[in-house]
Amino acid sequence: MNRSKVKLSPPRGGGYVPYSSTSNKKTLIITVSLAWILGSLALGWGILFLGGVVTLGGVPAFIVGKFLKDPTAVGAFFAGDRVKLHQRLEELGIEEEIKAYYRPHMPDEVRLDWYIHQLLYDRTGYIGNNYSVTPQGNLVLKTSGEIRLRQELQERNRF
Repeated sequence: MNRSKVKLSPPRGGGYVPYSSTSNKKTLIITVSLAWILGSLALGWGILFLGGVVTLGGVPAFIVGKFLKDPTAVGAFFAGDRVKLHQRLEELGIEEEIKAYYRPHMPDEVRLDWYIHQLLYDRTGYIGNNYSVTPQGNLVLKTSGEIRLRQELQERNRF
């Protein structure tokens, strides 16, 4: 190390403090500013997520929380047991809660049902009885499935 290039400030408190260059100060300012901005964005997103304004992969926070609190559902998810997972999600009423969340934005019940099943298929791999899957991974409502779905909707509307 070439000592002639290192500048030392006068002694303070009994020791030498190395000279701080302007570039170090700029780096510190940029680092602190970036950390503050990213922290603010993360906090803002967290508030919006917990408030139900934004979703995680299309699923509202309260539903993610409900899922994570259920050991049977979490176990089936990580075990890859699609049938058991879908059965448990139905028992928890998660499909209906997601539908209730999206219903104000999507009044067509058939489209809403497809959207929710596509969402669940993308997250869990489960294919509902009324649907088949294209090679691209999109759910398509079967003709028989559409008939069953419309019958279910008519029965719900009676009560």
